[in-house]
Amino acid sequence: MLQTHSRRVRRIGAISTAAVMVGFGATEAAADRALTPVPFKDGFESGTTSAFPRKGIDGTGTVSVAPAPGGRGGKAVRFAMPDDGGSYRTEIATNRLPYGSYRYTFANYLPADWVRYENQTIVSQWHGGTGTQPAVVLSVKADRWMMVVHWKTGSGEVAEVKHDLGPARLGRWNQWSFDITWSTATTPGSITARLDGAQVGSHRGPNSYHQDTAPYHKIGLYRPNWQAWKGYKASGLPTVVNYYDDITITPISPGASAPSSSPSPQTPPPTTTPTSRPDASITPSPSATGPTVAAPTTASPDDIPTDTGADPDTDNEPLAETGTPDRTPIILALGSALIAGGIALGRRKATRRRAADRRA
Repeated sequence: MLQTHSRRVRRIGAISTAAVMVGFGATEAAADRALTPVPFKDGFESGTTSAFPRKGIDGTGTVSVAPAPGGRGGKAVRFAMPDDGGSYRTEIATNRLPYGSYRYTFANYLPADWVRYENQTIVSQWHGGTGTQPAVVLSVKADRWMMVVHWKTGSGEVAEVKHDLGPARLGRWNQWSFDITWSTATTPGSITARLDGAQVGSHRGPNSYHQDTAPYHKIGLYRPNWQAWKGYKASGLPTVVNYYDDITITPISPGASAPSSSPSPQTPPPTTTPTSRPDASITPSPSATGPTVAAPTTASPDDIPTDTGADPDTDNEPLAETGTPDRTPIILALGSALIAGGIALGRRKATRRRAADRRA
């Protein structure tokens, strides 16, 4: 009888342990689905990036808050990434959002000594999470701004459309506005991109993967072709630097009017002469009145990164300023309750069994 009782207790203990692990997984999943409060606004005047709970730094890149360059005044976040053969991503990000329509505004600054790079340098992306390519990308390719949109319907392949947003001018602040209605299975999607108040691109149709939440917003630097596994070796290029300031996320009605804004004060930009156009796969953006109509193409993994489970930026990894969220008390409390319940249940069953034996 003692052996039977021990086996039953062991089974109860195993069930309790499994329940603890399920609880732990659920807690992690809930944390990864944390939502960004809207409206959201951060201009880094606090001197930290604590409003951005996610980060992804592969290599020795840095994220710091510094005086804003270009005559802007105040502070800005500075992303720096060296050409050392191992660094290819330096980013921070918000949490996710519920599906809906939002206006994302921000200013970014590429220094005058920015070195032309023929492949993609992603400076902003809206990402859906593990196993997906970013739903929307803002990048610099050679000397042009690009917007790249990805989506997937059903079990088909990921579709991609590229839009040329115009020349990337250096040594000046770029005031961006992206009005995005995230597509769902029943909601048509749309994107309107504006630079310094003028519409420079638009997209109508699917623009996400229809997951449980809308994508989250990442800013910084990402050069997919600098990944060592692709064969890249340091080539002596200067450290890549990008500044960001005044990031906002505001709920809007679909088709909302353009934001009223004026370019920020800044020193006159240096003269830059574009020497070539980007590759032919880029679809020129339409005029301010027409929607984009473009045939989707299969996404190229060499140009746009795919998040995988091993990709650090898919984790809800907090920045140093915010501290590490301590979920241990929750997990321990859950585990203790389940184990205590299992032990109590085992004791009650054993007591009933002994009473039955005495009656017999």
